[in-house]
Amino acid sequence: MGKLSVFLFVLSFSTIVNAGSGSHSLWALANYIIGETPFPEFTVVVMLDDIHVAYYDSNDKQPVYRGPKPTGKIHDELFQDGDYVFGIMYHHMKGRSFHLKHHFNLTGGVQVQQRMSGCEMLDNGEPALIMEKDTFNAIYTDQTLYYNMTHFTYDAGKLRPGYDGVRREYLRTLYGNVFLPICIRTLKTILKREKNAVMRKVPPRLRLIKKEVSGEFQVSCLAFGFYPRHINLTLLRDGQPVAEQELTGGEVLPSGDGTYQLRKSLEVSTEELKKRHNYTCTASHLSLDNKLDVSWESGAERVHLSTLSVLLVMLLVVILLGIFICVKGRRRTASQT
Repeated sequence: MGKLSVFLFVLSFSTIVNAGSGSHSLWALANYIIGETPFPEFTVVVMLDDIHVAYYDSNDKQPVYRGPKPTGKIHDELFQDGDYVFGIMYHHMKGRSFHLKHHFNLTGGVQVQQRMSGCEMLDNGEPALIMEKDTFNAIYTDQTLYYNMTHFTYDAGKLRPGYDGVRREYLRTLYGNVFLPICIRTLKTILKREKNAVMRKVPPRLRLIKKEVSGEFQVSCLAFGFYPRHINLTLLRDGQPVAEQELTGGEVLPSGDGTYQLRKSLEVSTEELKKRHNYTCTASHLSLDNKLDVSWESGAERVHLSTLSVLLVMLLVVILLGIFICVKGRRRTASQT
């Protein structure tokens, strides 16, 4: 089940990252398991943007609300919509899992059919898209549906034959006229409940870190403690953006306290570090009226150190010269006496 957890985590966050800052999304991350495991046969985790808000499994068959302020089982219209949609997902994923198991001639072990299905809504309340993506054993993508109000895209993958034109038109109608309204209605309802958590804005804190790593030096931009997760973080060298292919990191990660962090690092050779370069981290975020900047000039410490060393040597020479003159003067006075 390790690969399953990793897949869902990466898939859910990569999807949320793609959602624009002027929109909100609702995603159902579902698993159907063939084989003996301690987990339910079918589970669904529901995400509002990047917040876990609901859970459903085939054992209880009851959508459970699990937002920041849990309220237990859902008894309003969300229950009816969730029960209807999750029931369809269960039977469809069970059928695909059965066919794919025989397609690969898998007779034992644990097989997992996974699905990500959801919608995105603009801030003005208008639907933006609805999408569904299936994978098998976290390796093969066997079906993708994408409908963005103007274009419908269907990719059957390479595991099984695709649907014909009639079936594809049926799917477009089903997703556009049935599933999309349900998803948008659910998204609006949960968004109203969780607006304080989802709509909050926490500004980032910015650090420019320099450290020695394996004989080389690393300059890192670190933005942390911000929400929402959408942020633009750029490392500049002498006022020019450093190419992304020169940087490592760049993934927005949860901090564990409901906020996020992002790090971008640049490897700098010892010779390059001696040169006078000005490195600047700049961040743009929804919580900021203006960009946030922090700078550091390489080579400056070495220059300052060299200047200080010269001054110390000169001071030492003056002190020694004074002592020499003083001692010589005393000896002359003693000899005259």
